[in-house]
Amino acid sequence: MTPASDTVWGELLHCLTATRESKPRTSGLTCVLDKHLGLEGTAELIATAGHLVDVVKLTSLTAAFYPEDLLRRKIAMLRDARISVCPGGTCSEVMIWQKVYPDYLQRARDLGFNGIEISDGTINMPDALRREVIGRAADMGFFVYSEVGRKEWSEQTGLSDLVADLERDLACGAEKVIVEAMEVGRSVGIMDAQGRPDEEGLKALVKAAGGLARIIFEAPLRNQQELFIDRLGSEVNLGNIPPHEVLVVEATRMGTTGIPFMTAYAASPDGPDGHAGNSATKGRTGPWT
Repeated sequence: MTPASDTVWGELLHCLTATRESKPRTSGLTCVLDKHLGLEGTAELIATAGHLVDVVKLTSLTAAFYPEDLLRRKIAMLRDARISVCPGGTCSEVMIWQKVYPDYLQRARDLGFNGIEISDGTINMPDALRREVIGRAADMGFFVYSEVGRKEWSEQTGLSDLVADLERDLACGAEKVIVEAMEVGRSVGIMDAQGRPDEEGLKALVKAAGGLARIIFEAPLRNQQELFIDRLGSEVNLGNIPPHEVLVVEATRMGTTGIPFMTAYAASPDGPDGHAGNSATKGRTGPWT
């Protein structure tokens, strides 16, 4: 466990009494959405925030368009920093649609990827096929992330469908299930048109997952990151985090910025109780966990 107070400010930040699980973490994951980082950008991310990043997802089939040597070097850099690397769900959907999924897994493993995401945000995937593709990836040693929710612009996906899909994927062998929010974070999954998560939906999904460890909420927008952490606590897993927001997400987890800080201040406006922190930050759990 890493003390949250182990920062450049040392004991000056005596309100940071929470601890963060050391990598490899099982909860409190920060999963970065990577659209374009080259070797210098990847090295900068690792140097600045590598200890806080758990997963990097190369989104939207972008991995296909890297020079191969650069891609291999990038993946190796990330894995050396104990960061899981995944090609993203759209890549799997395209390969399944083209009926080359087994060869895709072989190629992904050869390139150095250690995570695979299974989604049906665009294609239709019967349950039998979903079980097969999740199981095949797991059998090859990949850490399997599945994703529930659709990408098309429409009314919010029914909550009962999301819960059922989450329970199905966990039963099929997925290690963690991602709740879709895309990169826009609005009018998709459990997000409303303003990008706010439905609170009853949050409770239902966390309950269906058996707690926070096996569910990842995509939260590309700052207000979403703050709301998820305030409602569910610092150990909530967050996905689709832009690389430049990793540090501010960690500050939010520690209750020192945004809505969580407002909550902490409201609970103790005269300051933390001595040097032991206050109940709003200590151990940071949400009201539903």
